[in-house]
Amino acid sequence: MLAYADPRAYTDRLNDLFAPSGWTRDYNVQMVQNFERKERGATERTITAKIVVTSKVTIYGLGTHTGLGEEWAENDNAGRAAEAQAFKRACSCFGLGRYLYDLEGQWVDLDEKKRPLETPRLPDWARPKLQRHGSENATNGNHQANGQSKTQAGGGAKNGRGGLYREELLGHVKALCETVGFSLSKGVLLAVAKVEDPDKIREIAKLTAAFEKLQDLARGVERLRAAVAKAGDQRYAALCRELNLASESIDDVPDRTVLRRLVETLEGGSTQTPNGTSNGAAGQGPQRDTAGLSELRGRLLREANRVSGATGRSLAVVINQAANGTFTFANLRTLGAADIAKVQTALTELERIATPA
Repeated sequence: MLAYADPRAYTDRLNDLFAPSGWTRDYNVQMVQNFERKERGATERTITAKIVVTSKVTIYGLGTHTGLGEEWAENDNAGRAAEAQAFKRACSCFGLGRYLYDLEGQWVDLDEKKRPLETPRLPDWARPKLQRHGSENATNGNHQANGQSKTQAGGGAKNGRGGLYREELLGHVKALCETVGFSLSKGVLLAVAKVEDPDKIREIAKLTAAFEKLQDLARGVERLRAAVAKAGDQRYAALCRELNLASESIDDVPDRTVLRRLVETLEGGSTQTPNGTSNGAAGQGPQRDTAGLSELRGRLLREANRVSGATGRSLAVVINQAANGTFTFANLRTLGAADIAKVQTALTELERIATPA
């Protein structure tokens, strides 16, 4: 048995991240004739057709990806199957569902109707948060399902070498993975043991190394939470948009560098405006600048994507031409509030290019 996600799960995730108005999809359906096919177990070949569906998924401000799905035409659900396959493949280009490719298949026993006698259990990291937290609450009634209690639970061992058995150490590692979030914990596990599931770490030395690194990250996450409480959710949300994070969730902090930048920026309490004046973290000026830059960047990407589709040139070439040396597609994500005028000028140039003479 192989794990898979229903297409509705991808739709729900896109709606959660970008709202229903923040993305769209289109389908192109074709019938391809004259395929020669030999059924499994059959002795003769037959001539049949295929349903081929191309799905185009566009996330406003990010771009567009396409995916291809196909199914034999004699299948009663050929159109639906090909459509689902194409949509999920397009979504995977944005990163959705990519973790499914890392899950190994499992052999199971079947009943007389070839139905599985039991469904394999997904590893905790691959399960929805509500399921993980519900399971955790059921098995650990004395532990609160929040980052603070998990950090404390993992803080009992100084370095993992003080006589901890593997299962106890593994339990601490799993708790810390929950505390630091999916992306940060995944980075640690891959760096230490080249796995994404702590259950697959067999060597105590590697498990201990993961425990120590995760403890260090957990301290950074606690600093981030304290800084957010002091600076305010609005300031934190604006900073996440500035860094192009998928959301304000700790699961979407991709690595230690971004975590450090979030903490240092929020703890710094001030930002520098283009004219050299300083604004406090509670002020509204930096937030307006950050929000304005994020909106301009999204408009720039949408307009550049439109020009790219019309001219057949790559998105990078279009943006580099419009920027005229003031910035490049490669460093677009690193621009700050001081670069708003540059982005606005490039956007104006793109609109001029896209407007027929």
